[in-house]
Amino acid sequence: MRLRATLIVSLLLLVLGVPTARADSAGEVDVDVVVAADGAVSVTQVVHFDGDGFTQTLPKRRDIDDAAYYQYEVTEVAASSGSTPADLATEETSDHIQVSARGESPITLSYTVRGATHSDDGPQGDVTVMEWPVLAGLTIPVERVAGTISGPARPHVVDCFAGPHGGVGKCALISGGTFDAPQPSFQDGPRDAGDEIVLMVAYAVAEVAPTASIGEVWTLDRAFDASPQALAAAALAALFGGAFIYWLHRRTGRDVGHSETVRPVGSFVPVGAGESVFEVPTAVRPGHVGTVADESVDPVDITATLLDLAVRGHLRITELPKPPHGLLDWQLERRPGPDDLARFERELLDAVAPAEGPCLVSELPERLDGRIERIQDALYDDVVERGWFESRPDSTRSSWRTRGWVGFGVAAVAAALLIAFTTFGIVALVLLAVAASLVLVADQMPRRTAAGSELLSGLHALSALLLTHPTNHMPAGREVDEISTLLPYTVVLGGKDRWLDAMVAADVDDSPDPDALDWYHAPDTWHLQDLPASLTQFVHTVQGELFAR
Repeated sequence: MRLRATLIVSLLLLVLGVPTARADSAGEVDVDVVVAADGAVSVTQVVHFDGDGFTQTLPKRRDIDDAAYYQYEVTEVAASSGSTPADLATEETSDHIQVSARGESPITLSYTVRGATHSDDGPQGDVTVMEWPVLAGLTIPVERVAGTISGPARPHVVDCFAGPHGGVGKCALISGGTFDAPQPSFQDGPRDAGDEIVLMVAYAVAEVAPTASIGEVWTLDRAFDASPQALAAAALAALFGGAFIYWLHRRTGRDVGHSETVRPVGSFVPVGAGESVFEVPTAVRPGHVGTVADESVDPVDITATLLDLAVRGHLRITELPKPPHGLLDWQLERRPGPDDLARFERELLDAVAPAEGPCLVSELPERLDGRIERIQDALYDDVVERGWFESRPDSTRSSWRTRGWVGFGVAAVAAALLIAFTTFGIVALVLLAVAASLVLVADQMPRRTAAGSELLSGLHALSALLLTHPTNHMPAGREVDEISTLLPYTVVLGGKDRWLDAMVAADVDDSPDPDALDWYHAPDTWHLQDLPASLTQFVHTVQGELFAR
């Protein structure tokens, strides 16, 4: 009994352990590929299978490399089972068409592909290569795949690859393509579900038309491709862009020319043997000097104007006693001056030394708040009214900066489009550089008139004169007063220290000099030899207060 039971159990285990046949499997697939002269490829597959049907994936694109891919157009997809249409369902995405066929075996699946032929270099000249996976994404395994390839002419090259997707090897058999057998045939198998069989057949380019449609994938390398075409386009863009900026500056921002004769704005006029005094025959004030020289009203121009107003008798600067551990400060007191003032000078004087009483340099930020713009406006208007500029330098700069930023915005949009949709990213960089140059050149666009250009040359000559003229040629006994008249000009043109040293040298006694200068008073213990330090600190403090507002 025990032996009989053992035999029965063993028999049951043997029966249960035998694997059943797969419900869906294909015995074989017969393929017929027809390549037309216009490059269209017609594929017919006869699939013999066990089960109720199968699913196959037809690609709509295939990568060439990281930046490009072939695009296929698959049409006329049909399926039949014997003489009746099979149950066919398709699902399409951007990458593939999934075809599901249901019916009795065998099912014939047919479709047409455009885009599967592309140009290439062959051993005998240019050829058109047909490359297509006749088996791809089939959901059932097959024992054997065989087929033929027919075309309008004998092919130059025939090849066949088979294996898992992305790792294919050679097919088991490929034959034909010769004079004796012009139509190639191939065979391979067995193949697992999802394996591929890719045919590659090359024809003379005159026999089969290339239909490849190549799509491109955006990458940084692709966008900034250093191809000869891109480099040439970038060079042309740089050349024409640079030429345009240069032409624009020459036409709009270059100063109007003047006569070659250079006359200094100021000069030292002889008044005796070895003696001379400084004179400015034209009404060119120190505030004008800096504005004409650099086309901008800067703190140094305001500081020089303050000193000039003091020297001319409209203002007195009084150095206050320095408290222990405190900062040096000055009082600015208004005085009735002997000459008329320009509007920018009146605006400045009203701000720093109003009629109701003096103010301190430390109070300048509050005093000038909301008024410094009016002073600058008045000075800009003054240099235009005097005929030194065609228009206000600040307005010209602002106008051209606006144009430059608008141009940069347009260039940025163009650059984004070039980088996103073309391989001319290098050209985009050039366009941005040209547009940025327009923004930068805006500061150079204020245009001096002929009179302004002549004045600028005269200022350069005056600067050289202040830096080289002997400082000991002032009339004896009047050195301090005469040097005072040129000090405001040295603040903007240079040479201040050497002329201050000359004023110190004119002090021949040891007694304090708190009021030796009509325009600068100091504490009772102050000597004229302290003037270089005092005036230098005054200039730096005023400029610092102007910058701090």
